[in-house]
Amino acid sequence: MNKHTAELLEKHFDTAFAAPDGIRKLRELILTLAMQGKLVPQDPNDQPASELLKEIEAEKQRLVKEGKIKKPKPLPPITDAEKPYALPRGWEWVRLGDIGLINPRNNADDDMLAGFVPMPLIQEGYSEFHSFEERHWGDIRKGYTHFADGDVGMAKITPCFENAKSCVFSNLPSGIGAGTTELHIFRNTFDAVDPRYLLFFLKNPKFISTTAARMTGSAGQKRVPTPLFAELELPLPPISEQHHIVAKIDELMARCDELEKLRSAQQKARLTVHTAAIKQLLNIAEPDQHQHAQTFLAEHFGELYTVKENVAELRKAILQLAVMGKLVPQNPDDQPARELLKEIEAEKQRLVKEGKIKKPKLLPSVTEKEKPYKLPQGWEWARLGDLISYMDAGWSPKCENEPARENEWGVLKTTAVQALQFWPHENKALPGKLAPRPDAQVAENDILITRAGPKNRVGVCCVAKTVRPQLMLSDKIIRFKIYGDLIFPDFCALVLNTGYGGDQIERMKSGMADSQMNISQDKVKQVIAALPPLPEQHRIVAKIDELMDLCDSLGHQIKAATSKQAELLSALRLAQSQDDTTEEPQRKPFSKAQVIDLATYRANIGCYAINKLANAQYFGRTAAAKVMYLAQAHIGLDLDLKPEREAAGPLDTWIYDFERQGQDKRWFEVNEKTWANGRKKTEYRCLSALLEPAANAEALMTPGQKTEFDRLLYALADRTTEEVEIIATLFAVWNDFLIDGVQPTDTQIISDVRENWHERKARFLPSDLKPWLSWLRKENFIPRGLPPRTIQQWTLGV
Repeated sequence: MNKHTAELLEKHFDTAFAAPDGIRKLRELILTLAMQGKLVPQDPNDQPASELLKEIEAEKQRLVKEGKIKKPKPLPPITDAEKPYALPRGWEWVRLGDIGLINPRNNADDDMLAGFVPMPLIQEGYSEFHSFEERHWGDIRKGYTHFADGDVGMAKITPCFENAKSCVFSNLPSGIGAGTTELHIFRNTFDAVDPRYLLFFLKNPKFISTTAARMTGSAGQKRVPTPLFAELELPLPPISEQHHIVAKIDELMARCDELEKLRSAQQKARLTVHTAAIKQLLNIAEPDQHQHAQTFLAEHFGELYTVKENVAELRKAILQLAVMGKLVPQNPDDQPARELLKEIEAEKQRLVKEGKIKKPKLLPSVTEKEKPYKLPQGWEWARLGDLISYMDAGWSPKCENEPARENEWGVLKTTAVQALQFWPHENKALPGKLAPRPDAQVAENDILITRAGPKNRVGVCCVAKTVRPQLMLSDKIIRFKIYGDLIFPDFCALVLNTGYGGDQIERMKSGMADSQMNISQDKVKQVIAALPPLPEQHRIVAKIDELMDLCDSLGHQIKAATSKQAELLSALRLAQSQDDTTEEPQRKPFSKAQVIDLATYRANIGCYAINKLANAQYFGRTAAAKVMYLAQAHIGLDLDLKPEREAAGPLDTWIYDFERQGQDKRWFEVNEKTWANGRKKTEYRCLSALLEPAANAEALMTPGQKTEFDRLLYALADRTTEEVEIIATLFAVWNDFLIDGVQPTDTQIISDVRENWHERKARFLPSDLKPWLSWLRKENFIPRGLPPRTIQQWTLGV
């Protein structure tokens, strides 16, 4: 290992401590460097591995001649194409089966004690530990895999193989054992390899991911076949260097263990201190005592809120304090809640008298036993049903799979109701053959709560805000309003999502399984709510909005910091992987310009995307154009696209040439499908010839580009055409701002989409767009100001 490698490795340790998942990646890097000959220096006095191979061959011949082993079946020589990198001088590429015995058998007396090892007794990951049960050899010699002390065992079946279940067997009774049939065994008959060097090779995540792609069998039952195990290509150093490598790996892995313990202790301490401070806040009875706990949080804010778990707890605490009356001070001049309840009762009586409503069913009063804590001055306990003027649900006809467009009727999905957030874009278009039900149409300030679905999606409540016309409730969503608007709807939704109200809702859910539960309207009406004066309700909601913005900002800061740390670690890892410390010249990849023209490069990348997504339910031309734009603007592929800000944009008309080329070359068919509502969609059907250009695309991308492209494709696979359009348009506008040197706000991005694009984009309301900006951040598809800049409408054709 040269000085440059050592310095970079030290930087890895510093960076990995802070980076998310950094220590895991550092362990992988250590093993990768080890197998490339970059972890310890080479000693020119070591006997080269080539001499060791000659000795092994001579020993094989002797054992065959003496009848101690059968003549081995020759394995194919390793071709240059199979060698992933050049090795240091003195190393050799070898097949595993050429330097030892694969899956040997033991010969022993039946009454001898032996070790029995089922799969659960072999630990996974970087652990080397295994245990065993003592059995007589005669009880386990048949029907099980044989092994002995010093043998290397590797799980061959999924998911045990992917989980790195492997070990060097040791301390077995009588030195022998048998166990699970889902193991491959390597016996080091010729002392060619340090068993732990081979074990570290097998535990390297790079080896596992590469070999997993070569497993055979059906899903859930995939295995590494015996021929593949025997023919594994192993980088073999001189035997003395193997020992040095193992010692160095032990030293560096021990440092990783210490880093993990230290980071775990720091995070645990932060969480413990934060939990104690929050608990103190929640349990304070007197308002004037709040200041002490709040001062503590303020003093330690920078330290406590550097981990996302604490920010999540902070959000919960804010909402909990809000519904307990501990978030904002009380104003003695506010009309107390008992007067609100009197006004609601008077309004109820008036409506009954005028015949506008039936006399409501009398609900039981809230007993002292039911009150979980003492309320602040001016607050009152009340049953929700006593506050509700009406409650109903919608209907669930069979709808289209895509959201309703402008001037189309749609039915809300339950996912439109998020905790304290309304997502109107989560809807399905009503087929044209069905008549809408205007009475089920959602109105502004309707309070919505989900009544059926998976357990975690039942009892979720929000207020419908910025409602677009022609959206109807499904029958899995309950809506209600309060008498005379005397309760602030946002506060009512808060009560049902949080604290004691949320606990009651949770207990009221019923069903045969967590996958399908319900909550009835009558149960929702039984919920006991803590009710403050109306002005205080407004102050509480305003304060929550302010503090949640702070939490969002903290979350973005943490995510940005961890992203930068991960980026730095990746850059360091890439720099190290490209660092040439061997005496043999490394093969340098050709640039794209040297090996391929732009048209072919574009076509290959397009084929790769279509090969991945053609079978996705909503994928077609519109989504394909957006994917290609994002391939350049997000992934950084040099496609030289010039996307336009037209109705279906960002769009480069190259997509039409590509479709003609794809049909001419029989890569895919282009078909036009007509939906039941009369809308048309252009989609693709893959043909066998598509595989070649798609495979070429993999060779034209760096590993990092391919990984991120795949992540993008999988994230978009289940998105509707309209959702992909929203995602790509928001990304493009945001990215254009960055190219122009402006760090935009969400409001600026949304306004630019609706006002400076094409008039068709105005169909997306701010409430439709804002959740997808959150989605981009959540999925870490954040623009970096990479080209291309979209072409404005007024410059088209110039």
